Amino acid sequence: MSTMLACNLPGQLHAGLVAHPKRSRTLSAKRHEALLARSRFWREVQREKKMETLMAKYDKSKTGNLNMQELGDFLQDAAKGVRPSDEEINFVMRSTQSKDGGVGDAITKSQIMIALDVWRHYEKTKPEIETYFKKYDTNNSGMLEFDQLKNLLTELNDGIPPPDDEVRWIESNADGSLKGVQKTGGINKTELMGAIALWYTHIEEAQTKTTTSSCCVIQ
Repeated sequence: MSTMLACNLPGQLHAGLVAHPKRSRTLSAKRHEALLARSRFWREVQREKKMETLMAKYDKSKTGNLNMQELGDFLQDAAKGVRPSDEEINFVMRSTQSKDGGVGDAITKSQIMIALDVWRHYEKTKPEIETYFKKYDTNNSGMLEFDQLKNLLTELNDGIPPPDDEVRWIESNADGSLKGVQKTGGINKTELMGAIALWYTHIEEAQTKTTTSSCCVIQ
């Protein structure tokens, strides 16, 4: 239909030929959602293929899971040939299970990528952990005992020593905090960042309570 013919039509019919911006936006949004859904689907397909490939490579026992030894082999390759300690392998396994369920000494196919994420995050914090241990693990025991942990928390607390009962609380909650990890009476390397996180959370909560109390007094 020509433009001239359209212009000669009655108003209502002519209006029907005009594009509806709202309808166009709706269709555009639906196309966008469809493209996102398709993208998510193919990412999931690729992720599934990757997990199957990794399981086929490292599941030497053919159980459908990775045991401690096999998980260690996987993490060793992820760490470019440097094998993690037994403590670190156990930490990755227990952390993965705490996030996605599971019991015993096994990582399922669906948990492989979670285990890798746990390891990558731990690797990023490892230099900081090593620095703290070099400074405060003065007897080279491989863990921070009460006095050593207190010295570290004193540094984090701007040089003010925390009360002993607070140090004991941090130690008690960080030591063996993951299911399947035994308490050792100290904080090992895989537990240190959790202990520090607990300390900062404790400080923030204490500051919030102090601020709230001050507001109540002023009112």
